[in-house]
Amino acid sequence: MTHERPPARLGSPANLLGLARIGATPVVIALILIGDPGLGMVAFVLFALAALTDFFDGWVARARGEVSPLGVFMDLTADKVLVAGVLVAMVEVGLLPTWIVATILVRELVIAGIRQAAAAADTVIPARPLGKAKTLVTLAGMALLLLAWDAATGGPTRAIAGLEDTMRTAGFWTMVAATGLTLASGWDYLRGSLPLLRGER
Repeated sequence: MTHERPPARLGSPANLLGLARIGATPVVIALILIGDPGLGMVAFVLFALAALTDFFDGWVARARGEVSPLGVFMDLTADKVLVAGVLVAMVEVGLLPTWIVATILVRELVIAGIRQAAAAADTVIPARPLGKAKTLVTLAGMALLLLAWDAATGGPTRAIAGLEDTMRTAGFWTMVAATGLTLASGWDYLRGSLPLLRGER
């Protein structure tokens, strides 16, 4: 006897986590851009919580048997919205150079195009280890830079001597590493999808 998979629900727990990640993005951006004392720490906490949902929504969906195309779309979209939005805000306030952010965003656009082509051919491209590593390192670097921003704007971490410079340096080099992983994982996805893009099955 076969059991039909229940229809995808936008209000499922996993999808709600994705929606929460999307909803948190403009709030984190606003907190960064306002830059009042203490708002950097609020931005860090909210960003960290939003990033954590990225590691739980897939697990929740699998545990509840609610894996669906809608859930995959929500997960991928929420990730890109959070990272892209906050990275652009970081360029605006001088936390990151444009070349790092541009490299990351261009890679995401290329991979999105590959996934769209794969979907048109009824093919699913799963997340690869390099892609997962890129995401983890990128989120870690962004979190470090938010702590540096809190210190720079007179937040609670300003009281810790040398923290701003330490976090800014650590965050920058972590993002340099993330950029390297971005290029490597982008090439990994592109190389693996070349037969598909050539029209081969």
